[in-house]
Amino acid sequence: MKGRQCVGYVVAIDGPEVILNLVDLHRGHFAGHSGGVSVVTEVGSLLAINAGSYALVMRVLSLSFAEPREAHHWGPKANSGSEPLRNVNGIIVGRLEGSGKAANFVPDGLSSPALGAEAFPLSETDSAAVLGANRTLHAPIYLGDDLRGGGRLMVGLEDLISRHVAVLGSSGQGKSCFTAAVLQQIIMFPGARVVIFDINGEYETAFAQSTLPLNAVKVTRLGGTGQNGMKLPYFALGRQGLHRLLLPSDRTQRPALNFAIEHLNRLRWFSGHGAGIATDETPTLFDDCRPIGADAAAIRLQSLRNASAPVVGTWPHMAAISALVAESYALAPRGAGWERNAFNYGNVAPLIARINRLIDDPMFREVIDVEGGAGATSPLNWGAESTSLVEKIFGGEQVDWRVHILDLRRVTHDLTPFVLGALLELYAFELFKRGQEAKRPTLLVLEEAHHYLRPVGTGDEIAANSLAYERLAKEGRKFGLALWLSTQRPSEVSPTVLSQCNNWISFRLTAEKDLAAIQSASEWADKRDVRRIAGLARQMAMAFGGSLRMPALIRAPIASPLPRSQDAQFDNWNDPEP
Repeated sequence: MKGRQCVGYVVAIDGPEVILNLVDLHRGHFAGHSGGVSVVTEVGSLLAINAGSYALVMRVLSLSFAEPREAHHWGPKANSGSEPLRNVNGIIVGRLEGSGKAANFVPDGLSSPALGAEAFPLSETDSAAVLGANRTLHAPIYLGDDLRGGGRLMVGLEDLISRHVAVLGSSGQGKSCFTAAVLQQIIMFPGARVVIFDINGEYETAFAQSTLPLNAVKVTRLGGTGQNGMKLPYFALGRQGLHRLLLPSDRTQRPALNFAIEHLNRLRWFSGHGAGIATDETPTLFDDCRPIGADAAAIRLQSLRNASAPVVGTWPHMAAISALVAESYALAPRGAGWERNAFNYGNVAPLIARINRLIDDPMFREVIDVEGGAGATSPLNWGAESTSLVEKIFGGEQVDWRVHILDLRRVTHDLTPFVLGALLELYAFELFKRGQEAKRPTLLVLEEAHHYLRPVGTGDEIAANSLAYERLAKEGRKFGLALWLSTQRPSEVSPTVLSQCNNWISFRLTAEKDLAAIQSASEWADKRDVRRIAGLARQMAMAFGGSLRMPALIRAPIASPLPRSQDAQFDNWNDPEP
C-alpha cells in the first residue's frame, strides 16, 4: 500500500463481514494517491485492508454513522465529541497478492483482517486485477467498462457461455444492443456456431460487417417467401414437437395422438373429405364420428396396427391426424360389427377441435406447412424428417455459417409459445438422441424468452409441457449447448430455466416480481445489488455470476452496427415540413 494514505481501520469482524471506522482526515467519497483517484466510500467500491504480505480486498456494502468512541479515535481529537464516526460495512471477497501489473487476485471469503488493520484505496491496476481484466484469456470477450475504476471487464468465452447467460432489462435499456455487441465479438472466432431466435427481426442489420467472411451470416424468415423464407413442415415436428403444439391430455388424447403420428406415413388424404390407406379410392377414416362406415374404418385401422397397409409416397394433409385420432379412440365393437362410440369420441373431441382450429388459422398456416408433401427420405419416416429440420435450423456436423438468424416476426404472439415450444421440444429430442459423443458446440440465443420459455396449461399439464426446454437448460451443457436468454420479464420465464443461468447481466428492472425472480434464481445475486437494479441508468448494468469474481456495475458496450431496436425519433414530428 505504498504511496497511499489510510482511509479507515477495522473496528469489528463478524465472519466475512467487516466494519471500518473512517479516519477523521477522510471526508469524501474519493481518495487521491500515487496511482490516481479511487472511489472508496460508495456502495460496491473496493478497499484493501493491510494483512502483512498481502492485502485483503473488501467490497463496500453499506455506510452508516456511529457514536464516537474514544478508543477508536484516529487523528486530531478536537472534534471527537462534536460529530459521530462514519462506518463502512463490507465483506471480504479475496486477497490481492503482489502489486501493479503483477498483482494477482485470489477469491477468498474465509480470511479475516486483524482488529485495527488499516484500509487503503485500490489503484486502477489493482481493481483491474480483482475483476480479472489483466488475465490472459484464450478467447477474450469484452463485457463493458467497470464504473468503479476497474477498467475493461473481460471474461473468457467458455467461462461466459458454457453454463448459460441471462440478459435482463426493461424495454429500451440496452439488452439487444449489449447482446449484439457480445455476439459481434463471438462470431469473429472461426469456429463460432450461433443460432438466434430473433422474435422482432432486429439482428440482421447488426451482422452486416465487412470483416466477416462470405456466407458467415445466414438468415431464415419463418413464414416468409422467397429464397430465405421457410415454413415448418408439420410432419417434421414429430412426436415431441406435435405434443407441444397440440397439448394433448395424458390419459386419452396423448395415446391417440401417438398412434396417429406413428401411422401417418401410411395414410392418404382425400381433399376436404377424409383419409384412407394407400389402396383406398375413397375416404374411409373421418374425424366427425359419423354413424356409417364404422366397419370399413375398423378394417383400415387393423391394417395400420399390423403394418399391412403400405407406406404412401407423400405425407398427407395435417387434417389426417384428426381423422386417425378420432377413429383410433372412438371405434368400438358392437354386436358382430363396429360403431363409432360417441362417449369415447367426446374424450378426444377437444384435441380434434384444436387440430382443426389451427389448420383453419391463416396465421398458423403462415409459419407451419399443413399441406403435407414430399418427404426428406423414402420411404417416409418422421424421425428422418425431424433430423432434417433440426439440421436446417441448428446446423449439421459441419456448417458454412457462423450465425444463423431465425427471423420470427411473422409468428404471432398467441402462437409463439406453441410453435417455438414445439421447435425446442424437437431440438431437445434430437440433441439428446445424438449423445455426448457427438457434441456440436452451439450458442442458442433466445430473444424475448418470456414469450415461450414459460409454463403452458394448468395443473399437472404445466410439468409435462415445460419438460423439454427445462431439460435443455439443466442438461444441455453436457451435450454442447449454451443458452443465452434475453427477456424483459424474468418473472414470466420458467424458474427452472433461470436457475440454471450461471452469468447474469441485468439492466434496469423496476417490477418487484422481476427483481424477486432474480433474487430467488441466482445464487450469485446479493439482495443489496438486486435492489440497486431498479435505479440503473440506461446502458448501465449489474453483472454478476460464476465467471465474474464479484458483482460489477458496468457501462455496456455499444454494438456496431446497431440492431434494429432503436427508439422512434418522435422529435422529428417538430421538424419543418420539406
